[in-house]
Amino acid sequence: MGVRAQSRIHLDCRRTRPVEAGRRPRAYTVGKVACGPETLPMRQNHKMSNQPLHTQDTFTQDTKAAFLQYLKENPSRHRVSEAEKNNLIEWLVNFGKRPSSQQEFSRRHYARKTFTWDDHSQNLLAFASKTGEKNRTVVTEDKIADVVELVHNRNGHAGWDATWRDIRCSYHGILRADVIFLLKQCQVCAGNPRKRPKGPVGDMLSYQLNAQDTYDLPSFDDLFSSLDTSERPV
Repeated sequence: MGVRAQSRIHLDCRRTRPVEAGRRPRAYTVGKVACGPETLPMRQNHKMSNQPLHTQDTFTQDTKAAFLQYLKENPSRHRVSEAEKNNLIEWLVNFGKRPSSQQEFSRRHYARKTFTWDDHSQNLLAFASKTGEKNRTVVTEDKIADVVELVHNRNGHAGWDATWRDIRCSYHGILRADVIFLLKQCQVCAGNPRKRPKGPVGDMLSYQLNAQDTYDLPSFDDLFSSLDTSERPV
């Protein structure tokens, strides 16, 4: 076999020729390993993949139940309940509804200043707090654990800060302390020595209670106190 013939066999599999219509792409040989459309490994970007990377449950049902109890014991005005979400949507879509009190007038003002209803996706969105950012999907308290689990799976079980950044870019109604509480109980990360949290759980909980990192959107109480007292329901 001549030198030219050998060079054809040992072609790099990434240097392929255009395939004529109706012909099957040929496989090439690199060393002793065949390379072709069926044998080339597919690289996946874990951060962009829409499929869970682990079959093991990220959070157990006991963890989710404990998290709901945690929410009850540590309420925050930055979270959104299901009832509150429905109330906000009502003020956004029902233009014929009139406030009957100063508090309802303030509530309507808060809803229209802070949120918008996406009729196409049927989602309640919080307006972007900074120029260049996108509107974020409002997550109610009962869905926080599911959203954190989804994001944490998609980013390849990244750390607390990375997961919090991913959540903050797309969702409203989740505190950084919520993310930390749940990631402390991640079953996948618990099996990775490099990701195991250090220190007792009690120390971590005290840190969570002091972690007030959240969105820069005003709460209803903030807007209510800033309203001109001369404003009246219309």
